[in-house]
Amino acid sequence: MRTKIAGLLVLWIAVGGALAGCSQSTSGSRHTLYNSVDALAADSSSIVVGTVAEQSVADDVTVSTITVTNAPTNPRLGANLDDDRAPAAVGDTVQVRQIAPPALEVGEEYLLFLTPTMLPAEAGTQYFVTGAVAGLYVREGDDFRRVVADSGDTLPDTITTIGDVSE
Repeated sequence: MRTKIAGLLVLWIAVGGALAGCSQSTSGSRHTLYNSVDALAADSSSIVVGTVAEQSVADDVTVSTITVTNAPTNPRLGANLDDDRAPAAVGDTVQVRQIAPPALEVGEEYLLFLTPTMLPAEAGTQYFVTGAVAGLYVREGDDFRRVVADSGDTLPDTITTIGDVSE
């Protein structure tokens, strides 16, 4: 009996410690970790560059409205998706839905790899950042810098866009 109680106590402490470690992560738990821009593009329906014009926050969801100023492409874009939605184009307005920080910031310019939310109603027209934070790069001079460098992905720290997204 004591052995069972001690075993359960050790298990409870281990689970509690594991959960505490998860809650401190900046990127959360994800199904896929990306090892290249091509892999990220394959899981994305759009790659866009744009500045956040406005945001709304309801419950724990932040929705950012972005006007697309550049729509770089990649030969692998959407290769892993069943969705046949056309990629966003220059001049389009996209809404990006985020549930966990870091949220996009109004006035900042980003390079974003986006995936349709597949949610019902109006939320179905919105996008998630591919890989939660993997596809999130902020403008820094002539390049875009990864916003969350410790996400577990092995992606380049910076990306320069020249028509096509390249490393």
